[in-house]
Amino acid sequence: MRKAKDWNQPCPNPVCDQYQRMNQGNISAIATYATQSGTRRIFKCRDCRGTFSETRDTVFFDLRTAEEKVMMALKMLLVRVEFAAISFGLGVTEETLIEWLRRAALKAEAINAHLLREVHVTHIQLDELWNFIVRKCSHASDAQGESLAESDDGRHWSWLSYAPEYRLIVAAFVGSWTFESVLHLIRMTAAVVAGIPAFFSDCLSTYLPALVAVYHRLKVFPRTGKPGRPRKPVLEPDPELVYAQLIKQKRKGRLTVLGERVVLGAEKLARLGVNISTSLLERLNQTFRHALSPLVCKSRSFVRHARR
Repeated sequence: MRKAKDWNQPCPNPVCDQYQRMNQGNISAIATYATQSGTRRIFKCRDCRGTFSETRDTVFFDLRTAEEKVMMALKMLLVRVEFAAISFGLGVTEETLIEWLRRAALKAEAINAHLLREVHVTHIQLDELWNFIVRKCSHASDAQGESLAESDDGRHWSWLSYAPEYRLIVAAFVGSWTFESVLHLIRMTAAVVAGIPAFFSDCLSTYLPALVAVYHRLKVFPRTGKPGRPRKPVLEPDPELVYAQLIKQKRKGRLTVLGERVVLGAEKLARLGVNISTSLLERLNQTFRHALSPLVCKSRSFVRHARR
């Protein structure tokens, strides 16, 4: 008889002592049931006595459609086949396709968060991509016409950090044009990468204080013994932090001068031997503009909801 430890199934109960443990004799198969994709097993945890299906926490859980058809639909969506064509070819409604896509997106996000941990990179490119949601100017905006952080319409920006060594988007989110958005991007990046990589960006002024707020050390001043209050501790950049900017000058929409400026860590940057550049991230932004219709400039498509 097959042993319980050979099923490669973890307990899905968060309050169980065997949560996410597998191949330790803690799970046993107690029954089977028939589906359009074949026979599926029901498992039982030894400690919490809870039961669960082998498709639990997957895209196919509790679906009455064959798994092969769901996978075919997702593959066709991946290569940009229209919803109407998939619906006609596979005999499913567009609402069903949207639900399958939603399930796959949530699972892909969870897998991506699990895999992106302690990524070793030498440098990170930072950039932002402008777009609008529903309307170009929100009902609640500041003096410059930028949308407020709590608004769900108007001008928004896609903030990206990119590792060119692996062609990897390290962090991305949609937010307003504020220091808090830049700080959130740097914190998301720091939670994924290992150590302190070099950072390259354009001349946006909020990148530097956001980097110092995340990568810093506290400098404490000794007491002098003189009258008056002692000097308060200050935050100074971490000695390992490297930050450089690309200075762009344009005339009539065309780039005329491209310069470089090393703000922090010139010696470490020389030892790394990498070029100051954001070209790959800029090219990725161009790909987004070309492939995603809501991001195409001067198009009739627009984003209807903010996804954060």
